[in-house]
Amino acid sequence: MLVGTLRSKRVYLLEMNTLHLLYGFVLCFLVTSVVAQEVTVSTDVSLRNNHAYEIIGRVQESILLYQEKSRKQSVIVYNQDLVQQSERQIHLRGKRPKVYEVLNVDSAFAILYGYYENKAEVLQMDFFSATAELRDSITISIIKEDWRGLNLETLVSEDESKIAFYQIEGKTKLQLVIYDITRDILLHDSEYLFKNVNLYNELIDLYLSNEGDFYILTEANNTKARKEFHHANIYHFLPTSENVLKITIPLKNIICGDLMLSIDNQNHQIGVAGLYDKKRYTESSGFLWIAGRPGQFSNLPVHFFPFEEDLLFEVNGDRGKQRLEDFVIADVIWKHDGSPVLTFEMRLDLSRRQAGGYGLNTANSGNFAGNTLGWSDHYREDVVLISLSKTKQIEWHRVFYKRQFSQSDGGVFSSFFPFLTPSRLRLIYNDEIKAHNTVSEYIIDPLGNYKRTSVLSTEYQNLKLRFLEARQISSTEVLIPSQKSYVFNLVKIDFGKQ
Repeated sequence: MLVGTLRSKRVYLLEMNTLHLLYGFVLCFLVTSVVAQEVTVSTDVSLRNNHAYEIIGRVQESILLYQEKSRKQSVIVYNQDLVQQSERQIHLRGKRPKVYEVLNVDSAFAILYGYYENKAEVLQMDFFSATAELRDSITISIIKEDWRGLNLETLVSEDESKIAFYQIEGKTKLQLVIYDITRDILLHDSEYLFKNVNLYNELIDLYLSNEGDFYILTEANNTKARKEFHHANIYHFLPTSENVLKITIPLKNIICGDLMLSIDNQNHQIGVAGLYDKKRYTESSGFLWIAGRPGQFSNLPVHFFPFEEDLLFEVNGDRGKQRLEDFVIADVIWKHDGSPVLTFEMRLDLSRRQAGGYGLNTANSGNFAGNTLGWSDHYREDVVLISLSKTKQIEWHRVFYKRQFSQSDGGVFSSFFPFLTPSRLRLIYNDEIKAHNTVSEYIIDPLGNYKRTSVLSTEYQNLKLRFLEARQISSTEVLIPSQKSYVFNLVKIDFGKQ
């Protein structure tokens, strides 16, 4: 049995070849798909002069889309068939308010934003109905003057009931505000100073649990020269206390190419996954896993799993290659019994620029930072799933093949979306990153049995789907934004029609 949810992020529209957005009148029509699911698509909408958007999802009987355009905020209201019902402008307090998050809250939605007043930043939350009408407004916190000019970051819990505003200043200082949205309670409004930690260099991951616990994962001495002292730390900020618990994870004599912190909100567990090798960052000879309840975590062993020969051969096609190259941890999917399915993906980004008349190629795995002075190549290829039991034994592994290549788009049309139900996991993705494309999926059951099917064809539909910003709205439905040049569509796939 699989559990878990994914919430889409707000997409900010940058320069050409990156992100764009939605505005205008929407109707809908049906795309004929290869199998029996129903695919509903809104009509074309111009993307020009827009700044950002976020799929709010289903609120009561409506489907909502938030958008920003020329410092103005608005919400487009659709019915279940993606026919536009209205577009309502949103009026927020203050001059030039900065929107941090747009959240789906039960039968309403909330916009969390900040604005400056009397030399301080006011953190505000406005609640809106399913028709985008203002229902309530709450002041969360008034930030001290010395925060002014700093850039707050946000982190939202999986169930969207808690939000953390945080700022890391310099190398050792953390400002933290945590708010309980459903109970209207300020859980944290504090400043922390770290000793013997360089947050600028050592911060790896952050997580906010559904209970309001805030976690920071750091890593130190992850170099070949100092791997004897290699370790990671988890800092646990309790929701009702200013005390911070520290958990040290020994990682002696290995180099980690990637580490990820994950929380099992159902069973109240912490988990840390990693890819490791003895010598190299970009190659992995195995993976590691440690998981348990926060109070027991310090006494738990780290489990190291060298990659099996069969898995390496399935990925590399060569029994002489003893490592995976350019893989990262894509996700940790928790099962109902508290054991994980670890998801790894091959990701490689190459940037090409002109420097002093010479072509210079650079490469990195993971997220691409971009290069405005040249071109970039983005590879998103095979996906590996490994299921562990509660006793930390490998139950099964599967390799799912895909070949995705794109140029100078940040890889936003690549990778995959994990669609979760109690009985199966779907990995939905674009077969190729091009104008006319087939969308496919791997359907996996809890025992690792799977099949590959085609979902729909985008030929003649003028669609280019961005699965990284998709949002699952029920056990059978997913909303996906499509952006091709300056044209936007909202796409809904309903697998319940099969």
